This record gives sequence, C-alpha cells and structure tokens, in this order.
Amino acid sequence: MKSLDREVIAAAIVAVVVALTAPAAASHKILVLPVEGAIDAATRNRLTADIARLARSLDGQVASGSATFADTALAVGCDPRAASCSDEVMATLGVDELVWGAASGDRGQIRLVVRRAARGAAVREVSTTFASGDAGDRIAAGIAPLFAPPGAPPEPGPAPRPAAPPSAPPSPAVAAAQAPLGPAAEPGPPLAAAPGPGDDHRDRRLGIALAAAGGGSLVLGLALWVSYASVQDSIDHHATRTVGDFRDLTALEDRAGTYAIASDVFVIAGLVAGGLGGYLLYRDHHRHAVTVAPAPVPGGAILTVTGGL
Repeated sequence: MKSLDREVIAAAIVAVVVALTAPAAASHKILVLPVEGAIDAATRNRLTADIARLARSLDGQVASGSATFADTALAVGCDPRAASCSDEVMATLGVDELVWGAASGDRGQIRLVVRRAARGAAVREVSTTFASGDAGDRIAAGIAPLFAPPGAPPEPGPAPRPAAPPSAPPSPAVAAAQAPLGPAAEPGPPLAAAPGPGDDHRDRRLGIALAAAGGGSLVLGLALWVSYASVQDSIDHHATRTVGDFRDLTALEDRAGTYAIASDVFVIAGLVAGGLGGYLLYRDHHRHAVTVAPAPVPGGAILTVTGGL
C-alpha cells in the first residue's frame, strides 16, 4: 500500500514535470500548487485561481500543479515543515519558483497564508484574513505584496470605511419604550442530549430481543397450526350417529377454531417482531461498520481503521 501511494503521487509529479519542461523557450519556470486546508473545496479552488492569476504577472512560465505542497513533499520524501523542503521539491520538479498556500476557517472568517520560494532564497510568505463572502479583489489585495519584487514598498491596502456619525440620544419616551420589560431569560437545557456510551448498542440489544421473541412466537404459531390440523382431521373422521357424537363434534370445532386463531396471531406477531429485530440489527451493523483506508504520513502511508464493535 505504501509503495502504491508513492507510485501514484510520483506519476502525478512526473506528469507536471513533463508539462513544465515541454516548452523549452521559457527559462524561468514557476509552479503554483493548489491551496490546502480544512475548508470547502469550492473556496480552495477559488483561492487557488486567485493566486495563479497574481502569479501570471511574474516574469516567467507559470503552470498549475495538481497536488498540494504537503502531498508533493510526501512523494519527494521531505518534511513540508522543514525550511529546505521547498528546495528539494523544486529540484525534483525542475522549476525555479514555487507558490503554494494554506487556508483555515473560523466563525465565518478565513485566514489564507501564501508562500513563495525561489531556488537559493529564503521562503517569503504573506497572510490575510477575510470574510467567506468577500470579493476576489479584496483577497488579491491582501496577498499582492508577495508577488512584488523583493524590497519593493507594499501596495496601499483598501481605504478604511468612514465611521458612522454619532446619533442623537433618544428621547425619554423612546428610551422608555425600548427598555427591557424584565430580566433576559436564560437559555434552557437542550431539547435532546447526545446518546451516552450505554446507548451506543441499544439497537443491537433490542434487535436481538425482538428477533428471539419473534422466533419463539413463530415456532409457537406453527405448533398451534399443527394442533389445529390434527383436530380438524379428527373432526373430518368423527362419527355423527348419536347426540353425544354431535356434542363432541361441536367441542372439537370450537377447539379447532381457537387453535386456528391463535396460530395466525402468533405467526403474524413472530414475523413482525423478527422483521423489526432484523432491521435494528442491520442498522446497528451499518452504524458500527469498520472502514479501512490508507492515510499518508511523512515517509509513506499507513492504514487507518474507522469504526468498531
């Protein structure tokens, strides 16, 4: 599994290298890698497009990669947190500059950190924070200084919004109308608490009990059905010559009717209970299913196991 992950990532890197080295006219090659981080894919793609648009203003051939810096460093075999890892990545990919970014979100705000590395130079970075609904121009203005030549003065940021003029104090009548009628009510307890450890396998226990009860009810119903068939056979061959024969025949018919009704009730109840128990066991099985998946780690990959009994 470890060698397979390395081969897949290495194949992607080789494809990027071939795409970069195909046109030999450009001497300075710049590679922009996708933005990584714990935000939605649409926002990451939009930020990657903004970074690539700014990178195209640089002097050189600009291309976009398909793997993040962390994945590329993993394939190369270096620690993405090490200062020299960017030089190893650039040497492996055959590029002169590398641009990548990482984003994180918190309470509707997104923090973007963009890094730019060149061969033989220290890694430069810039960070900006913006709201998730801000336009691309505002985001580009925050990271534009990274794409200016070293030592150039930073571009002026957006002008601050003018402060609202102070409003006149409300009249006594308006202030009395806006005053709270009483102390604010404290928030009550949540409507439903999260299930505790004891409720984790409630479906399994209830499913087993219903399946066992349904099986017992079904067996009892079949036994009553056999008894009904036996009594019905006695009715079919009973003598009808005397008054006593008719009395016995009536009693047998009453007993057969009771067996028939009871057998139907127990069979139906057994099927319903067994079906419900089977559904609960099926739902518990899917809830606690075990998932095995590969997870990349520095230097290779491991298998992660999710779920359990």
